Amino acid sequence: MNAYCIYLRKSRADAEAEARGEGETLARHEHTLLDLAKRQNLTITCIYREIVSGDSIAARPQMQQMLQDITDGKYAGVLVMEIERLARGDTIDQGVVAQAFRESGTKILTPIKTYDPNNEFDEEYFEFSLFMSRREYKTIKRRMQAGRAASVKEGNYIGTNPPYGYRKVQPEPKVKTLEIVPEEAEAIRMMFEMYLSGDGARAIAARLNQLQILPRKAAMWEPVSVRKILHNPIYAGKIEWHTKKDGTILADGRHPAIISWEQYQQSIERRKQTAPQVPTGYTTQNYYHGILFCANCGHQMKRRPAANGTAHMLCRRNECRGKVVSSTVKKIDEAVLEAIRYRMQELMLCKDTIRQDETHKKETAKRQRAKIEKALEKLQHQKEKLHTLLETDVYTVEVFLERSKIIQQQIEALEAELGAIQHEAEAQGLSPEQSLLWLQYVLDNFLGATPEQKNQMLRKVIRRIEYRKTQRMCYRKQDSDLSLHIDFL
Repeated sequence: MNAYCIYLRKSRADAEAEARGEGETLARHEHTLLDLAKRQNLTITCIYREIVSGDSIAARPQMQQMLQDITDGKYAGVLVMEIERLARGDTIDQGVVAQAFRESGTKILTPIKTYDPNNEFDEEYFEFSLFMSRREYKTIKRRMQAGRAASVKEGNYIGTNPPYGYRKVQPEPKVKTLEIVPEEAEAIRMMFEMYLSGDGARAIAARLNQLQILPRKAAMWEPVSVRKILHNPIYAGKIEWHTKKDGTILADGRHPAIISWEQYQQSIERRKQTAPQVPTGYTTQNYYHGILFCANCGHQMKRRPAANGTAHMLCRRNECRGKVVSSTVKKIDEAVLEAIRYRMQELMLCKDTIRQDETHKKETAKRQRAKIEKALEKLQHQKEKLHTLLETDVYTVEVFLERSKIIQQQIEALEAELGAIQHEAEAQGLSPEQSLLWLQYVLDNFLGATPEQKNQMLRKVIRRIEYRKTQRMCYRKQDSDLSLHIDFL
């Protein structure tokens, strides 16, 4: 692979320089690295521009994409202004970067030096540069954390998103605080009043949804969101911030309180009294975990035990209340085992047809792969020709980059198509003979197995079950409209 890429990222020092009017950093760095590529006759097929700030790889999408492309062997090298631009985060992030370059054999080219991961001395120098970069990063981070802690102690709100009930304001320079959103504040007061009167989070969420008092980003309130609000001291006029050095900081905020400090303390006390106790040695009893899903909302069904020993499966989502009716685990077991028997009959009758269909699919996929591989070979030849045109000055760098990008997009599209064909081939289910053996094994051993064993057995033959039931049973109505859509492997 003769392709190279460029990685551009601003540092905090760059941002400060831009604020002083020293010009756009990424543009200057891009020009420098393109000159370097031209001097060394390197084919640049992609430029990764990191336009978002982020200390970790998780917060840098362009870095994630570049590392993936490096791992896939797309580039012979990466051009970057300095080693520190690749990773200044924690040891894990730097280890991920070093490993990606080392295992793929991808070179790192800077205006000062070229690092070859296959060269022992270059590898040591690379790791040393990352180590020094990490030390500098930790110093900067400590200074920033101290600044945040000091800002919190002064009562500033330094979070990214304002909590429900407030909006962010900046009444004066270096002062960041919150102001009340009246209609949302009324909902907050209602939550605390209901909670302190004895209602739980589920009842509060249901009442808010009934009154069409909806959260900002979700379609309706869920109990977990209500609990977070009930135990957040910000509504009592406090700012809470967690640090490694000082632990939890709780300071008086500049913002107005929606509830009193006494109400907040009472909600905390009630939470302590009603906190559920998890029994020691508890093991899951829901052997449909990861298998049984609600057809209405798509979420996993939950198991609810009863005092008489009859467990039910139900959907706990608010949007399914009144729409999806629970069933006993026994009824679901019976339906699943019956479906397995029917599946076995299908396989016995259609075994030869299924095998023929699978053979046809494999042959079609083989032809498609050959066609794509031929097209990829042609594009690779075009890419090499682009390199020749750049070297002979027929193309300018700008035209070269534009044409390279188009060809690269075509290559990526074909490689994605090739990957999809490969994924489909790998995702093919068991052969009819293997399926029959496993299905029979489940029928013979399911009823006497432990919950963990049942879950393992079901996963061997079933990919997903979608649950649907809308009618409740009563003494007048004994027929059930329970429906299970089972996706067998």
